[in-house]
Amino acid sequence: MSQSQGSFERMRVATVFASPGAGKTTEVATRFKAAVANGLQTHEVLVIAASREAANTLRDDLAIALQQATSGSLARTLSSFAYGILRIKATQVAAAAPELISGSEQDRILAEIIGLEVEQVSAGQVSAGPWPKHISPQVMALNGFRAELRDLITAALEHGLAPAELEALGRQHNKQEWIASAGLFARYLSKVSSSEFEARYDPTLLLRDAADWLFALAEWPESISKIKLVLVDDAQELTPAASYLLRAICSRGADLVLVGDPDASTLGFRAADPRAMSNLAQEIAKEKNVAVDEIFLQATHAVRTPAISRVLAKVSSQIDTARAGRQRKGLNPSAGLVDLDTTGLEGHVFSNPQAEVAWLARRLRELHLYENVEWSQMAVVARSRNQLETLASQLSHESIPVEVAGAQSALRDEFGSRALLNLADILLHQKELTPASAVDILTSPLCGLDSLGLRRLRRSLRREELLADGARNSDELLAELFKAEGSVSTVKSQEGKKVDRFLKNFFEGARISQDPAQSIEDLLWHLWETSGLAKSWQELSRGVGEVALQANRNLDSVVELFAAANRYAERNPNGDPKEFVNQQLALGLPEDTLALNNKTESAIALLTPSGLIGRRFRVLALPQLIEGVWPNLRPRSSLLGATALDALVTGRIEDPSKLQRSELPDELRMLHKSIGAVSERLLISATQSEENQISQFVSLILGQVPEPENFDTGQLTLRGMAAGLRRKLAVAQAGVEAESAALGLARLASAGVAGAHPSSWYGMLPLSTVEPLADLEEHNVTIRPSQLENFAKCPLHWFLNAHGGADTTFSANLGSLVHKALELGAEVNEESLWKLVESKWHTLSFESDWLEQSGERKAKKMISNMVQYLRKFEADGARVVGREVSFEFELGKANIRGQVDRLELYPDGRVMIVDLKTGSKLFTAQEAQEHAQLGLYQLAFTHGAFSEVEQLPADSKLGGAKLLLVGQDKPTEREQTSIADSETARQRFENLVAAATSGMAMTENVFIAEVGSHCTNENEYGSCKIHLTKAVSFVG
Repeated sequence: MSQSQGSFERMRVATVFASPGAGKTTEVATRFKAAVANGLQTHEVLVIAASREAANTLRDDLAIALQQATSGSLARTLSSFAYGILRIKATQVAAAAPELISGSEQDRILAEIIGLEVEQVSAGQVSAGPWPKHISPQVMALNGFRAELRDLITAALEHGLAPAELEALGRQHNKQEWIASAGLFARYLSKVSSSEFEARYDPTLLLRDAADWLFALAEWPESISKIKLVLVDDAQELTPAASYLLRAICSRGADLVLVGDPDASTLGFRAADPRAMSNLAQEIAKEKNVAVDEIFLQATHAVRTPAISRVLAKVSSQIDTARAGRQRKGLNPSAGLVDLDTTGLEGHVFSNPQAEVAWLARRLRELHLYENVEWSQMAVVARSRNQLETLASQLSHESIPVEVAGAQSALRDEFGSRALLNLADILLHQKELTPASAVDILTSPLCGLDSLGLRRLRRSLRREELLADGARNSDELLAELFKAEGSVSTVKSQEGKKVDRFLKNFFEGARISQDPAQSIEDLLWHLWETSGLAKSWQELSRGVGEVALQANRNLDSVVELFAAANRYAERNPNGDPKEFVNQQLALGLPEDTLALNNKTESAIALLTPSGLIGRRFRVLALPQLIEGVWPNLRPRSSLLGATALDALVTGRIEDPSKLQRSELPDELRMLHKSIGAVSERLLISATQSEENQISQFVSLILGQVPEPENFDTGQLTLRGMAAGLRRKLAVAQAGVEAESAALGLARLASAGVAGAHPSSWYGMLPLSTVEPLADLEEHNVTIRPSQLENFAKCPLHWFLNAHGGADTTFSANLGSLVHKALELGAEVNEESLWKLVESKWHTLSFESDWLEQSGERKAKKMISNMVQYLRKFEADGARVVGREVSFEFELGKANIRGQVDRLELYPDGRVMIVDLKTGSKLFTAQEAQEHAQLGLYQLAFTHGAFSEVEQLPADSKLGGAKLLLVGQDKPTEREQTSIADSETARQRFENLVAAATSGMAMTENVFIAEVGSHCTNENEYGSCKIHLTKAVSFVG
């Protein structure tokens, strides 16, 4: 405790500068307690914190220090106090209670204003003055322009500038962008002061309007006039508008004590100035005609390890003192103490990002398990929110419990809330569903179909459609489900029942959405309650890992959505639910929330530097220190000049065009804040790669950049332990080592650790059956010619495809249309054949327009090739005696069944069997001679399978078979010699059928995998390859 903290002495205006850990918050609590002990009432002391979280913590500290009942809040933010002032004002004039315009609403307002400006600029009109040439309508449409405009307007409001004053400054300093932006600024103020936003305040205007009202009042309300002392914690974060309000509060005699550390300012992007403490104190002291009492607190005991103190001293030495600096004294310990501290600072550079995350996860778990550091006493700090999201996912994958502090994404971008918003949007606007939107709904969490379930549903619907002689494809059938209740009731599968339940809720939601008596809350609650997600997501959220992290995010987003719907209903009792949904889908920033960030004591906090305000940790990690990320030295507000405006108004510069501001001081202050928040261990890490450069902060903190290293130590998790024991068991010889690994796995399995029980190991389960697929003594095996070739290439491949392992591709579907055109075409011209294909074109599915165009070109080329062949065929005097002719015959124990594309009769009496191929493969002449499918077609002819074809003469002679290839640049014919003239060829195909009959029946209890010629051949696209993967694919 400092000398200042041990006694109470009235100071009219004082600044207390303190280094991290020196007791800033303790100073505030001590002064508060001493003031009350010396006669002030608690409501006569106003205690201000920099954030809601800090205010909550400080409020608890004050209550503990005081140990007595109090009325009202002991600590609050300035925004909260300003709200209270304006609420009093509203009560006096019988107006509506004030509300804050959220950041997401502000973003929407700016988007509307900019959209109108773009229209006017494009039409040759301007709002205040012509824009510079580099700011075109295309630039204005960018998100970055909207962010810069928000910064400029905020800077102007912070300093109390009106649009006319901004325009005047622009003309005075030849800043055309300020002149033009003044018009947008005026529109913004007009918008937020309109009836639509009655009693609603921009965050900055909230502070300034409250101050203006106090300055204008002759007699203050009693609750404000009684304030005798104002204590401000973390005063280094004061913005100009906050300072303006404090001036107003202190203008009637209240004393002011500002406590902070200018080295630790983190809100520079909000116009916070590290010198604001000193400047504000000097201004108020001048008004009171007193001197400023300056106090510098220094830690008198070890609040952090010597190594961390040395780092903090090095960082602070790079920062401007901001009219302070003496609080840094004592930060730098002796070299001897630093040398003795071997644990306070750890730093590594890794050769890849995965190694860095693996090291960080293991190190955090080691500290938790071996040194008893609670998860809640650890923090991981990153420069940006995007980094935190990535780290959360990576650390969760390593089974580290984490929680990202602060707002998440916009509700439209969160998985849970987006599903509800999208479905509510469809119901409210009565949108007709496209196949794509139907798939989105069915695979959303509200219905719950996965990709396999959706595929099964498609097949079931398509099967019923074909039985009813329909021609709609599965996409059309999915969209049709949402047109009538009970549309899927005939599908009795598990997927059908699930969709049927969902559709009942869907149509009930449709009725609620069109009922004027029902609110948006009623609709959302119906969709949420009937989904059953509350129970499943709550169960998933209790675990540790990526699934639990996402489940928590889902639940948080749903809670935020209902909170937003509740606010909308309260503000707009007769509001249209459509308006709420439209607004939420338009908002690109997250809604502000009053929820506390530190929700759990069993997770590591993931924060940005500003999230550290009022918080300290035993362990803190600064990972992924990359130049350009942290420090981020890209100039801020370079387009519209918000930073230049702030510097000009505060007198730091006289000419905004000559602003030479470096972002490094602000980046160093954020680093200083981060390091100052840790007491025992500071973990530093980075990754060296060709794309990224290691941050200069690494050498500043560690004194040098370590050599890159890899990290191959195993995971310190139950899952990692199970993997390690399985690896040990796989390579160990029988004996003690193998028994130890087996016993370890048994213990883990009994505890339910995933992957520990052998029943979950790939390849370890016994075969379900080795019985033959067919008993040849009692049954024949059905063989289709089109499958025989697959069996000949690889029996395993045939088995998988014949029993559900094959999928219908686009090429196969397109080929079916071309086959149908060849079958039905009566005229030999491209136009008529293309019309036949085009009539069924809607049955094909395309992921994009360009793919459809490519498919159309391919189909037309096939039609062209077919026409060339048909004209040549007619010129030869031949005629077709059969199209798509089905056949069936027996050969040994095989029942051969199939269909040929064409039977062609030539003038010399020869009959040729033609098989149309639309694929891209170009068969060789030798491959055609050995083609099993053609061979079976010829066997069918010789066994009289085509005897019922009316146009086929009884004395016709088999001339052979051929492949008609139309998938290339030109038509190609590949013939197979007639087996009627070759007993050898006939015997070869009959032997092939006999072998296939035995093999397809699985008489040898196995299916052979032709590894060398098929399974590992990349050109065969075999589905059998995955089944060759070993149970343990890598041992090392």
